Amino acid sequence: MKQYILAVAAAAALATVSQGVAAKGFNYSYGILGYRNVDSDNIDGDGGEAGFSFGATDYVNVIGSYSRLFIDQRDGAYDVDLDLDEFKIGFGGHYPVHKKIDIGGTVSYVDQQYTGHEKPDGSTNKTNVNKKEEGYEVVVYARTLPWKKIELTPHIVYSNVGSDSATGGGLGFFYNFYKDFSLRVRATRFNEDSTSNVFAGIRLDF
Repeated sequence: MKQYILAVAAAAALATVSQGVAAKGFNYSYGILGYRNVDSDNIDGDGGEAGFSFGATDYVNVIGSYSRLFIDQRDGAYDVDLDLDEFKIGFGGHYPVHKKIDIGGTVSYVDQQYTGHEKPDGSTNKTNVNKKEEGYEVVVYARTLPWKKIELTPHIVYSNVGSDSATGGGLGFFYNFYKDFSLRVRATRFNEDSTSNVFAGIRLDF
């Protein structure tokens, strides 16, 4: 983990001293903020998410995000009151195959922390929960610009966190409504546990 953080810091430092000019095309330096919902066979929760992408070079970006979900339903328990804090940090690579199409991928370290309490099925006593899980996530995607103000991002995701692994796919939608501000909606579906992961919010390019 320490080596991973040092590598991220090195990439960011390299970008700050670089004097190269970014290639024309899609922007990979932006921040996002919005609402997130996760609904699956195991848990149901919603909350907020903030994230960033930083274009370190013409073809490499550093990414990260933090989200907090408030979980009120979980399989095998009732009277559930859990918080899920999820932190991701990683790298991305991308390459233009057309002036309106980029293909790329990201690899991220994932840290999840569950805290709160619940009552296991069949019990009347509350159980305190303080559980941490770690793993990684790999995403392969395309960025397409079918219209001037609209961007579509089909993607495939592989997640391996704790003892669980899952593969899913989905689509992102961006609408540039004012200068560097865009509306962002992203939905991903994982078949293993029927998980739907939805984000809706704002992207600010910089």
